[in-house]
Amino acid sequence: MAEVGQLFWGRNSWLFLLLMLRGVCSSFINVNHGVKVMKGHSVFLSEEDLQFSIPREKDACKVEVVMNEPITQRTGKLTPQVFDCHFLPKEVKYTHNGCPLLDEDIVMLRLYRFTEMETFTETFILRVQLLEPDCNIIKMSSNILEVPEFYGLSRVIDKNVLTFDYGRRINLECTISLATLQTLLPAHGQVVIGEPQQEEPRGDHPHSFPPQHRTDQKCRSGNCIPGLKTIQSAKVSCEEFLQMGLKYQHLDPPSPDMDYIPIRLDLTDSRSKTVHKSEYAWLPVRIKGAILNQAPQAAFMAMFILEVDQFILSPLTTAILDAEDSETPKSLLIFNITKLPPQGYITHLSDHTKPVTSFTWADLNEMLIAYQPPNNSHTERRNYEVEFEVHDFYFERSSPITVYISIRTTDTNAPRVSWNTGLSLLEGQSHPITWEQFQIVDNDDINSVRLVTIDGLQHGQLTVRGGKGFMFTVSDLQAGVVRYHHDDSDSTKDYVVFRIFDGRHNIRHKFPINILPKDDSPPFLISNVVIELHEGQTILIQGSMLQASDMDSSDDYIFFNITKSSHAGEIMKKPGPDLIGGEVFEDSFEFLLCDRHDPPNLSEPQVVVIVHIIPVDDQLPKEALGVTRHLTVKETEIAHLTKTHLHFVDTEAQGRELIYTIITPPFFPSTHGHTDAGKLFMVDSITKLVKDPAAPALRSFTQHAVNYMKIAYMPPMQDIGPEPQHARFIFSVSNQHGGTLYGICFNITILPVDNQAPEIFTSQLKVEEGGVRTITRGHILISDVDTKWENLRIYLQRPPLHGTVELDEFPMNEGNKFTCEDLRMFKVRYRHDGSEILQDDILFAATDGINSLEFVLQVKVLPVNDEPPVMNSDLIPSMQCPEGEEVLITSEYIYATDADSDDMKLMFMLARQPYHGVLRRAGLIVDRFSQSDVVSGVVTYQHTSGEIGQTPCFDILTFVVSDGEASPHLNNCCYDGPGPPPVPLHDSFPVYDLNVTILPLDNQPPSIATGAMFVVDEAFSAAITINHLFATDLDTTADDLEFILVSPPQFGYIENILPSPGFEKSNMGISIASFQLKHLKALHINYVQSRHRRIEPTTDQFMLYVTDGKHRSVETPFYILINPTNDEVPEFVARNITVQEGQMKELDPSIINVVDLDIPQDHLMFTIGQQPRHGCLINGVYGNDVTHYKHLISSHQNCELPVHDFSMMLLKDGMRLMYMHDDSESLADGFTIQLSDGKHKVLRTISVKVIPVNDEKPVLSKKDELEVTMGEARIISSAFLSAEDKDTPRERIYYLFERIPENGQLQLKVSLCTLTKNKQTNNSH
Repeated sequence: MAEVGQLFWGRNSWLFLLLMLRGVCSSFINVNHGVKVMKGHSVFLSEEDLQFSIPREKDACKVEVVMNEPITQRTGKLTPQVFDCHFLPKEVKYTHNGCPLLDEDIVMLRLYRFTEMETFTETFILRVQLLEPDCNIIKMSSNILEVPEFYGLSRVIDKNVLTFDYGRRINLECTISLATLQTLLPAHGQVVIGEPQQEEPRGDHPHSFPPQHRTDQKCRSGNCIPGLKTIQSAKVSCEEFLQMGLKYQHLDPPSPDMDYIPIRLDLTDSRSKTVHKSEYAWLPVRIKGAILNQAPQAAFMAMFILEVDQFILSPLTTAILDAEDSETPKSLLIFNITKLPPQGYITHLSDHTKPVTSFTWADLNEMLIAYQPPNNSHTERRNYEVEFEVHDFYFERSSPITVYISIRTTDTNAPRVSWNTGLSLLEGQSHPITWEQFQIVDNDDINSVRLVTIDGLQHGQLTVRGGKGFMFTVSDLQAGVVRYHHDDSDSTKDYVVFRIFDGRHNIRHKFPINILPKDDSPPFLISNVVIELHEGQTILIQGSMLQASDMDSSDDYIFFNITKSSHAGEIMKKPGPDLIGGEVFEDSFEFLLCDRHDPPNLSEPQVVVIVHIIPVDDQLPKEALGVTRHLTVKETEIAHLTKTHLHFVDTEAQGRELIYTIITPPFFPSTHGHTDAGKLFMVDSITKLVKDPAAPALRSFTQHAVNYMKIAYMPPMQDIGPEPQHARFIFSVSNQHGGTLYGICFNITILPVDNQAPEIFTSQLKVEEGGVRTITRGHILISDVDTKWENLRIYLQRPPLHGTVELDEFPMNEGNKFTCEDLRMFKVRYRHDGSEILQDDILFAATDGINSLEFVLQVKVLPVNDEPPVMNSDLIPSMQCPEGEEVLITSEYIYATDADSDDMKLMFMLARQPYHGVLRRAGLIVDRFSQSDVVSGVVTYQHTSGEIGQTPCFDILTFVVSDGEASPHLNNCCYDGPGPPPVPLHDSFPVYDLNVTILPLDNQPPSIATGAMFVVDEAFSAAITINHLFATDLDTTADDLEFILVSPPQFGYIENILPSPGFEKSNMGISIASFQLKHLKALHINYVQSRHRRIEPTTDQFMLYVTDGKHRSVETPFYILINPTNDEVPEFVARNITVQEGQMKELDPSIINVVDLDIPQDHLMFTIGQQPRHGCLINGVYGNDVTHYKHLISSHQNCELPVHDFSMMLLKDGMRLMYMHDDSESLADGFTIQLSDGKHKVLRTISVKVIPVNDEKPVLSKKDELEVTMGEARIISSAFLSAEDKDTPRERIYYLFERIPENGQLQLKVSLCTLTKNKQTNNSH
């Protein structure tokens, strides 16, 4: 939850809030910097924080704290609720409640600018930055309270958990208040006191039963465990609070892992009972086993849709918007609007004229939150979105919750209120109700609308054109003649309920009136207690004795103006001298109460009565004339206190004894090194009047002892130094009746005595051979406790044997002197004579003019190195090193000698680092080594720059030979001086160059690299270039590199078109398994895509590596991208069809089908090469309805039916290719179709077999008259009677008789047998 402070409200919420709060175009706010306050503290608002550009006029403007926005003031409160724009310095205060979770708070303020006719309103935000306190009185330990389990108890709240740091001054009381009911904390537990008691075993629970965890003790009320008492509110002293034995009891899982106990600390003046300082804090409690606080979420059962009628204020309910949180009760959830509706606003029904940006779940549940639609009408339904965030008790916020608002259109002739902003005015003012504040619409007749006052007006009245306003019209509103007059009472709210009617319809509507108070009432007394005191007594008039209040302003600014003083005393802000004493009488004083208003409001004269002034013996001791209260004494002596130094008398009884009590023993008021400032003692307590540390110090004594010189002062036992010191002790003097004078000072001057010799501390002086060294205070440290440093002198008693002492560069002789100031200014030096003696000493004497002390300064002489090393002349100037290897540097290559140093300790230092390698000693990289390392064979040169290529490279090792570490005295165990100087005294160091030749080695494998993607067309070849494939080898020439194929390509081969040596014919078409890089560069290497028939490869690859003849690279794949081409002849399958005469047949994929192996698919196009002779190919858009097709063809409406060409895509997309027979008597037909893929053409013939249908009537083709003679029989042949049928053979045509001959008969000749067929006349054809 420590992170919740950053999640209080987002930047978007701030933007929405500020956009909604901007009420006017030009702001009255001149300065709004916000305030900064320490957590748990309070701060007053000043003009540097908030200032308005409004003139200082009486009752010109007011500022009101908006209280119905729960998203504001979540961690504190701004008081008072209403204040003047030009507020006083300590009038407006923000108090933080101690919450540690947030780092920022906001306060919403509403400014009212009053004029005679109008009130201007502006709402704005005051930001409160919460800072971590740096000097809290309440100190919390890092060892916070912890509950070990759910329903458990914490340890006791004591000084290990909480401490209070307030100095514990006199008259300052520290109290702690525990108010859990007001803050709703702890949220998941309670504060208890006492120890839990174990229940007595019952008969049904024998002792032998194993102990079980009693679940019935877990109850939310917290009263289940006997012995514990709930503490809901308490106010005790700070010490008592830590000794009460308070504990935290957990009651309510599930809960967050942290809970808090709120406390308030008050530091109160015990005399005036005024609160000196207050501080708030939340004491954290960790609940073990609990999880972090979870964010709220939207309720599952809510609809999140609000249906409203235009102009109608519609409430939101929990059925529309709801949220839930597992740790926070619903009543404490806060809804914050993060996305406002584009039109209209969310409002609180306590004042539905003003929008709100947040509200509580409790208000939502009580239906106090509503949506006010816009005041403009629309003919269509409007839909808006509003977004909310839900904040829980610990400031966690939910994900955005969207509520959809749908505004229905309404059509009514009843009058409606389309706009209502209410009226704001100052107490006692009268303002018109204008059309901008209260608007009414009526569809049919706005002029007939009347408004009648039926309720409200509890603190004012309405007038219309100056007369009593009972009823008025809309035109009166528009003219601004309807005014509200406030009755100047101390009221803050009023309202008017109007009945609005147009003759047929009427509605009721409430018009709110907000009244801002003004400071026009004087203060009044609420407490005036009779005071009783003794003569001369000064009594503090506390708030409980005399207290006033003001209804219109803060009580802190009430003044008590005394108009008639008391007769026997004086009213003071601080205690003063007594005025009278003696008889008993009554006294009083009068005053007026006034506030800080301009001009101030004055009360009636008030009287305070003081009674029972009782005479007392109240005279205090008085100091006698001529007393100095000052003593002067030497630091080695003892001085008596006499009546001249200290003498007081009792004015009421001269003979009474006075007692002196030492409140503060002698001390040094100014900064002094000693804590001992001497003491007062009784002279009879020591045998000899000298400084004695065993003498007991006095705490009290009498004036009688002073008179008889029994009291003396003993200076400090330690030396006070060279300057006089001033000591002091503080005492009180009292008489026998308790009259006491406090805080009286007695001054003592202690004079120094020079009786101490100087103290000397020396440090060895080190100087180089033949050199000069300054003698400083670091070598001779001199001090004298009773002599000033500048008064000390040093004499040269004996000069040094191997050098001289110089002062200001002039040699000193025996008996010469110098001062400490000369040492500080570096004027004293020691100069060595250059001899080889390494020790010397000087005898000095230090004196303060009275005491002296001799001392010896030891001198250490350091030898110098002045001979440079020399390189040998017979050294080999160069050496060889194979590439990447390490060679030994021996004394044949580098060796030096030094006349005054050990040759083995000469140091060789690299002047610059080698370019191609490193210098190593015993395996470690170094930049210096000694000559003994070279002789020992541990110094090597290693080549490290990697591959050098095919030619040798050169490196230079430049050494500087140094003898700086070769001093022979370094081996001396007794030598404790510094090493030789970094730059020896000889002129220069020798420099030597050792040349290194690095020989190349073929030790690196070549590397292979692939570049751009290799692309080849299907069935073609392409050259492989160095942009596709390349190889490098740092130690091999490129022409010697050869590529070896590990695995050949799958769909092709590699060829080298270069002719073989001695031949002219190209090797094109011959697969190879290796090729050289130089041939690749010359574009002789091709990849041939050879396998492509009936397969469509899109990629290919082969594995290869490169070799230089000795080393080879890693195997690398070479990828080939094959672009498909149209290389496959499509396979065209066409099957013959059978169709009935006059019918149609669909040429579906079972009849016409194509397979094209090309990828991607080619565009296949069919063309009718030869149309059928006895039918046609049509597009079967009308299904199988042959009649419809024939009708279209006969009516010449077949422009879309015949098919001459079509694509395979059309067939796949649903085209129905139909063959339709022309209903002729043909038994066969055929047509040809040509398929083309853009490159290849395939021709197919489809034969059509026609199944005949007997659908034609027979027709007489010949009918001649037959002439026969009487009795003659004659054959009726085809010459006389013949019939034809287009779809029936002639032998199968039958003749049916409709009527038989009357004068003869018909006979059928069948195989020489004559048969007579008599046909019945009823037979029909």
